[in-house]
Amino acid sequence: MAESRKNGRTTGESANDEKFGAVKLNKLLFYSDFISFVKRGRAITDQVYFALREGPAPRRLLPIRKEMENAREIEIVSVDRFGFPQHRIIAKRLARLGPEDAAIARTVVQTLAPMSGKDVTDLSHKFAGWKAAFSEGEGTEIPYQSVGFDLEGFFGGVFPFDPPSAISKELKQKLMES
Repeated sequence: MAESRKNGRTTGESANDEKFGAVKLNKLLFYSDFISFVKRGRAITDQVYFALREGPAPRRLLPIRKEMENAREIEIVSVDRFGFPQHRIIAKRLARLGPEDAAIARTVVQTLAPMSGKDVTDLSHKFAGWKAAFSEGEGTEIPYQSVGFDLEGFFGGVFPFDPPSAISKELKQKLMES
């Protein structure tokens, strides 16, 4: 990703996004992983996502975030946003992503940059995979394969990459097996 070091901190795509907080981070990770799955048949992080009221989130986000905080790889700061605390994650090291992973993540960050955490939550609630999992109960896993059944609802009808018909061979095979 286009990141650089400045005053001991890492600046990246979301560093100056006043709308960037923990909720938006969950959705950036979700969309990056699921788009990677559509394009390449594999996620970037290989994390399991589950349905929360606020939308999809990586199941292990909190323990991983705590590990990174303890290792001083990130800093979590609370800022006031319209009278409510927003928990911002500040990177203290560069992301460890390959070029294709970085390109996917950068595109997702740029596409969602104008949106707030609430906006991206509302967008994620249009996705049939989240709806189906959430209807089974909060905390239910959202299978990666579910994106193949609802590309239109997945990213609000504006898929930021190749046309939805150009899904990976791996995803097509997994859908055939479902």
